[in-house]
Amino acid sequence: MNLTILPLRAIVSGSLILLLVIAIESFFLQYRLNFIPKVSVQYATVMNLISTCIGWISFFYVVSIVPNMWEKQVVAYILFGNIDTIYPIFIFVIFIGFLISLIVKLVGFNLCENLWNEKPKNSGKMINLSRALGELRTPKFLVITLAHTCSHLAIVFILFLQRFELR
Repeated sequence: MNLTILPLRAIVSGSLILLLVIAIESFFLQYRLNFIPKVSVQYATVMNLISTCIGWISFFYVVSIVPNMWEKQVVAYILFGNIDTIYPIFIFVIFIGFLISLIVKLVGFNLCENLWNEKPKNSGKMINLSRALGELRTPKFLVITLAHTCSHLAIVFILFLQRFELR
């Protein structure tokens, strides 16, 4: 008999964390880039939904190729919220995930700008790498990086509280 387990706890906590992250990042977009509230929420929502989708796809791919021992620990963490040992490789993977999600959010921000601005910068051309690297020192990059860092600190704090369940 094939039983499928629905990780309801992971779905609910992930959804709530996503809402919190959207709120934090839209706050930074609104007050640092002078966006109106509706636009800042739209940008933050698109950036985070794209990042979340790519993150889950990457997660399922990585879990399929890791050793069986690690796979069991990751599944135990997702389903039950407990993990026995934190290996240094997990910290490295989390850091790489942080950087990749930041890059995805930057691309998502540029996508939003190109779709919703009345005067797109590149007039239908593909986003080229040299232009993207040239924007690394712009205020938009710094604001998105700051917002991304603060939202991940909030996620770590929430996961810390979940782990130790203050009673």
